[in-house]
Amino acid sequence: MFKGLTCDEISAVFSQLGKPVLLNKGDQLYKNGMLGIITSGKATIKRHNDIGDAITIRTISDGELFGAASVFGNWKDGMSSIIADTACEVLYITEEKFCEILKEYPQMSLNYIIYLSDRIRFLNRKLDAFTAKSTEERLYEYLLSQADSDGNINLSFGMAELARRLQVGRTSIYRDIESLQSKKLISRNGHNFKILK
Repeated sequence: MFKGLTCDEISAVFSQLGKPVLLNKGDQLYKNGMLGIITSGKATIKRHNDIGDAITIRTISDGELFGAASVFGNWKDGMSSIIADTACEVLYITEEKFCEILKEYPQMSLNYIIYLSDRIRFLNRKLDAFTAKSTEERLYEYLLSQADSDGNINLSFGMAELARRLQVGRTSIYRDIESLQSKKLISRNGHNFKILK
């Protein structure tokens, strides 16, 4: 959000935001219609379907945003929850304050659009992971959706949980990992994966 701004401009933005809110492990971070910035700590974003099942979307930590899609527009209610994995400090920004900042610093408007575009691409990858035809394709798409900008993935769970998330057998997961490795699409070391292509 602050790419292209000078240090003085970033300091001026933060001086308008007040103090971070302190939250405990297990607390809900998401607030309808507000943009949040985690200044310290770690939290997990989960998406809830109509029957109450929760799917882990990703983990966020220091410096990351959440609630960007709920700041503007009439639909403020979300189907996501963001639960603190550790004690967290969060800066909350109202729609009105965010509008003021975007008007004062046009570069942040461009950064916001880029951020939302990246989130759309990320969610499209998630959709690809759940609609891919073969189990190997589903696994590869899932790993792509979890990868950081360098292609690294560190799963915080085992192969049984990965199989459950992809709704395939554990044997299929191991077979598909070997296949993806043989095609030099991924490498694996325990729970750590790397996208090679």
